[in-house]
Amino acid sequence: MTATDTKDKIDILGFNLEKLQNIFADTGLKKFNANQVYDWLHNKLVFDFDKFTNISKHDREILKKKFALPKLVHRSHQISEDRDTEKFLFELKDRRLIESVLISHKNRHTLCVSSQIGCLIGCDFCATATMKYERNLDASEILMQFYHIQNYLKEKNEKLGNVVFMGMGEPFLNYDNVIESINILNSDKGQNFSKRNFTISTSGIVPVINKFTEDENQINLAISLHSVKDDIRSELMPINKTYKVKELKEALINYQKKTKNRITFEYILIDDLNCETKDAFELMNFLHSFSCLVNLIPYNPVAGKPYSTPSKKKQREFYTLLKDKNVNVTLRETKGQDIAAACGQLKAKKEMDNGKQ
Repeated sequence: MTATDTKDKIDILGFNLEKLQNIFADTGLKKFNANQVYDWLHNKLVFDFDKFTNISKHDREILKKKFALPKLVHRSHQISEDRDTEKFLFELKDRRLIESVLISHKNRHTLCVSSQIGCLIGCDFCATATMKYERNLDASEILMQFYHIQNYLKEKNEKLGNVVFMGMGEPFLNYDNVIESINILNSDKGQNFSKRNFTISTSGIVPVINKFTEDENQINLAISLHSVKDDIRSELMPINKTYKVKELKEALINYQKKTKNRITFEYILIDDLNCETKDAFELMNFLHSFSCLVNLIPYNPVAGKPYSTPSKKKQREFYTLLKDKNVNVTLRETKGQDIAAACGQLKAKKEMDNGKQ
């Protein structure tokens, strides 16, 4: 189906059941047709109107005439040497590209989804920031990442356990579509995927954190922190020039007070910048206010960036300083670096191999 064929049609996938029922009422279709279509799309994960066998041929023709399904073409699939990390390159309806990452551990699968094409935040250590920002993803394009991987795992009699919005883009700059996709996946008429199994990671967009605090009390929140000193954090993350550490901390204290949820802090260890002994003690002082988990992530090299990864010894020493002060902390083992799928390395490239590796 060409872009011309679909440009005037309604993308049917990004609607919750109630909205779908209302739309169908205006197109000559019945409410029970909406229930049938929703089941095919969001439960059975079938994306071809002709395969909706419990719907009459006449009504299927109406569907094809008035509605379209999002185009998500699987362009390439890379598997890390240890086979724990898989990266998927997808082409969208406008031929733009995004990446998703599947991380597996002892038959537990976590999907890292993208929410934007490129990113506006400009974190200096991140490969996605070197891409041109092009647009937000629709809710349906976020959903299709999940559905493609769920179908992929289904072939192995397995399924996803967690979804993290830590791929390309800043999820809180595409707030409405991100939340809508989660609500649809949470629907008991579809995947019935618990909100407790979603994590949204943000660079620290304080007004949206405040909105999220009012809107949600089940979805997990992760913060890309990387330093608690304004000068260093601003160097790494320009967003800190707008929302400084103190303002971010106040918003997070309010979030935790209202939701009672544990916060995850992501902290990339960069040699000679943020992982000295004094940095550990400053971080501990910041963390006193929170019930939290700290994920220490050794820096993953990005071409053209001046940063380097600290030695294993230095990583361990930083981890131990926190651990000895009863900080709930993990030192993440680097996964997927050999296929540029590790934290901070996602950058969709048109020149990537189209075949499976």
